[in-house]
Amino acid sequence: RNRSSRYTCPSCHSPLDGKYFKDTRTDCDIRHLQIYCTNKEKGCTWQGNIKDIDTHIPKCPNQVVTCDKCKQIMQGHQLESHVKDECVLRYYKCFYCQIVGKYDFITGRHQEVCPDAILPCTNEGCQQSIKRCNMELHRQTCPKEIV
Repeated sequence: RNRSSRYTCPSCHSPLDGKYFKDTRTDCDIRHLQIYCTNKEKGCTWQGNIKDIDTHIPKCPNQVVTCDKCKQIMQGHQLESHVKDECVLRYYKCFYCQIVGKYDFITGRHQEVCPDAILPCTNEGCQQSIKRCNMELHRQTCPKEIV
């Protein structure tokens, strides 16, 4: 293997021809320079060595991230609560029948047809609340039903 082919231009990444050697002292000096996080303007207070930025960025609470489910873009510190409480594509359990589905379906269309949803009787003066699946039977025996 040609030894010179191991080195590439740091700007354009093309192979460098000729005899080059790694300047470890300069490399070490550069890697220990103090820098701020690239998300400083978004509120990150991290400051450290250049060599540590690649470890910090994936964990930075102010790094821009995307929700894997709904593709919404937000800062990293918002992701956990978004996935748990806000994402419309998160899984959610129906309060009445316990079926699990996507939040926007369960709280939307499903609520309109859930057989176990508790509804007030539609007869004027009746104060009872009945499961949707029992409403027809209730209306047959409801004392407030107009005949």
